[in-house]
Amino acid sequence: MNNPTCPGCGHVFPWSRALAQIYGPSRTGTALWGAVCPACGADLKVPNARMLLIVTAGLFFGSQSSTLLLLGDLPVVGFWLVKLGLVMGFYAIATFFFLTLEIVPE
Repeated sequence: MNNPTCPGCGHVFPWSRALAQIYGPSRTGTALWGAVCPACGADLKVPNARMLLIVTAGLFFGSQSSTLLLLGDLPVVGFWLVKLGLVMGFYAIATFFFLTLEIVPE
């Protein structure tokens, strides 16, 4: 699994703190998806290409695996809830594998 690290000082972010910063508003307002390194104070961002890769992987693999649900006998509401769960699950897996941080240029 890819641990988010600061490219400036090499500080390794704990996943819970990194995700709380990254998926919330950026602390300094310079990046839509960003964090502030607690060790050196560097303003970090998630590159847009990485965010698109994470979203695309989550949507593609989640929706493709949910086609197997059609073979079962689920009510409509159950089908959509399981499908949503699969998409969110694959979205989380993609986040853990593809998330990287880079320093925001000044």
